[in-house]
Amino acid sequence: MNWPVNNAKSHIVFLGIGGIGMSALARHYLRRGTPVFGYDKVETELTQALEEEGAIICYDERLDRYPGWSPEETTVIYTPALPQTLSWMRYFQPFGMIKRAEALGQIANSGRGLAVAGTHGKTSTSAILVHILTEVGLDPTAFIGGIMSNTGTNYRLGNSDLVVVEADEFDRSFLHLHPHASAITTTDADHLDIYSDPEDLLQTFAAFRDQNSGPTFTATGLEGTTEVGRPGSHAWATDIQPQHGAYSFTLHLGERSEPTKLHMPGRHNVSNAVLAASLAAHVGATLEDIARALPTFQGIKRRFEFHSFEPVVIIEDYAHHPTEIAALMDSINELYPEGKVALVFQPHLFTRTRDFIDGFQYQLSRADQCFILPIYPARELPIEGVTSEVLAGGISGAQSVQKEALIPALKAYAPDVILMVGAGDIGQWVAPVKTEFV
Repeated sequence: MNWPVNNAKSHIVFLGIGGIGMSALARHYLRRGTPVFGYDKVETELTQALEEEGAIICYDERLDRYPGWSPEETTVIYTPALPQTLSWMRYFQPFGMIKRAEALGQIANSGRGLAVAGTHGKTSTSAILVHILTEVGLDPTAFIGGIMSNTGTNYRLGNSDLVVVEADEFDRSFLHLHPHASAITTTDADHLDIYSDPEDLLQTFAAFRDQNSGPTFTATGLEGTTEVGRPGSHAWATDIQPQHGAYSFTLHLGERSEPTKLHMPGRHNVSNAVLAASLAAHVGATLEDIARALPTFQGIKRRFEFHSFEPVVIIEDYAHHPTEIAALMDSINELYPEGKVALVFQPHLFTRTRDFIDGFQYQLSRADQCFILPIYPARELPIEGVTSEVLAGGISGAQSVQKEALIPALKAYAPDVILMVGAGDIGQWVAPVKTEFV
């Protein structure tokens, strides 16, 4: 395909290159041989991988590190999560910068875009979809918000006109997309720092639906969509049975059905697979091929990712909303009903902690013991009265701990199952915890 964005220019800059969405875009241009320069605040495994793939990355605000490409030959893409006071933001203002969402929209809209939206489950659903389309030979390009275990990357360059993207509701980013077809996983209230109230969020999902040229598949009940999930709807699952962390089920598409299996814990992922199957069938995959492809999907890093099975089970999960923690705990209760469970939670954003504190306290209390790390601020400044200590105070027996005190606290509790949960940098503590317990 003739991909847009930067076609007429020979270099590209990414501000916030280490973000999961930005890094997928960077990989797109690196794979096409375009020189890439990027800035991010910290060096991570992801930025190290990008450097190994050819990107030049700077981790400070020393402007002399820029290779010196001129505005006429350079496209600059940035994430709104960066502060406007950042030196690099000011430096590149004369270049004419574009947001990540706009750049992704230009790419997705140039082909047959398949967009997965929703406040939870976007990454799992889109990754399952990419796997199906790849296995059945439809050869998509894909930009995923997580690292797919099958491939070890969040990006795929294909030769067809199919483009799979996550449609992010944050900052109304998904309104840059005009998909060929889409799926909406959930429409729970979230990002209330962006939306005035839950109704505002729902109206924006409806606006996204209206930008589709084809169907929108969902079980949310949103008007003007194609229903899935209920027997007799477009697609659904029956005979769902847990099998050692996997689920076997019968997949129904219209009047036809096939048995299959998904190696991802959590019944909610069966629902995600039904959505992915609906989109795959819409672009030509047969039910038989979909059923054969699903069992070979290996999951996504940080989405119910097992790091150890014995002597202590260690699971990392990206859950950062009460609904996601509920799904996690449902799965844990099903898999380890007799286990002594310690949940380590890193709250993500002060506003989200404030807006959903009752829901967090209720769901976190389902673990036998909860350890709460300091709030990961991401793009936000602290809010008075919104702290991990306040969150822990509403959970019986919960402890608010600093990172350096986490391992001693876990060892004193001696759990059978350790859950490392959150959307910030909690993943950096999985390896140290594993070293102490395995």
